Amino acid sequence: MLTRLKEDFHLAMLSFVGLVIPLFLTPYGIYRLVNGNILVGIADLVIVTCAILATVMAWKTGETVKSGLFMAITFCACAVLIGTNVGVDGLFWMYPLLVFLFFLVSPARAVMLVITMMLVLYAYSLLFEFRVFNSYFQMLTFFITTMLSSSFSFMFAHRSLAQRRELQRLATTDSLTGASNRRTLNDKLANAISDFNKNTRQYGLILLDLDHFKQINDRYGHKMGDKVLMELIQVVRSMIRKNDQVFRFGGEEFVVLLADASLDDLQHLAEKLRVGVQNHMNLPDGKELTTSIGVAHLKTGEDWESWLHRADMALYQAKEQGRNRVVMA
Repeated sequence: MLTRLKEDFHLAMLSFVGLVIPLFLTPYGIYRLVNGNILVGIADLVIVTCAILATVMAWKTGETVKSGLFMAITFCACAVLIGTNVGVDGLFWMYPLLVFLFFLVSPARAVMLVITMMLVLYAYSLLFEFRVFNSYFQMLTFFITTMLSSSFSFMFAHRSLAQRRELQRLATTDSLTGASNRRTLNDKLANAISDFNKNTRQYGLILLDLDHFKQINDRYGHKMGDKVLMELIQVVRSMIRKNDQVFRFGGEEFVVLLADASLDDLQHLAEKLRVGVQNHMNLPDGKELTTSIGVAHLKTGEDWESWLHRADMALYQAKEQGRNRVVMA
């Protein structure tokens, strides 16, 4: 549980809101029901119920975006209902709600929800004068303070989102080539196995290794070696489909994960990559670069470790048979 909360910021925020709202709002809801304010009391308890349901849904399904949106829309609708019935006293809840919104949904959606709430409250205040606010000055003050609070919340949430995305990119991407890293590969292979077992969707692996890469580093230096690896990724990406994924397996080895690919498709693409590397990549002295490739089609009942191992063994055979060739596992 703690691991999920640490790894999923959105789930952590939903859980926090799902804990705080029932804790602080339930007494108000009960108090209003006891004192005859039925509509507002029900609205309070609806917010509490929806907060709990959305949090449970997020934990069970992992759908934090939909759960957050459901929670945010419910909160806004009930907040407007409470504000228009209770008056200024009910609008005090708007301020913590504004902060919650920017962590329940994306900053852009939060801004849209805030503007919608303000417009509804403004229209209601014009139609039913002094039912919500005691004066126009009080109404103006409320709108200005809420927009200021929203602006600060937006800036903080937007910056926080950008930092989380950058951290996610650094954690999942190879810094040199821009390909996904080994950790991400393990997760994607596990997901592919799950999808294959549920939907019998075909998956394949292409494992390629530049031939004699150590000699490139020894002869031309590591800077040239890095340049070759970056060029290799560009060549590979130019020849695969948009949905195919490239990972750096280690050193000069790269993995291409393909969905909806038959055995013939895999063999054709692997050969295309082999020829592409040979035709488009050269060393400073004009010498062609070549690659050895191992290919493995996912089998029924296979786990991702054995699937990857078969591709690795096929690559080993390609090396043993003279390099610059494709071997099917």
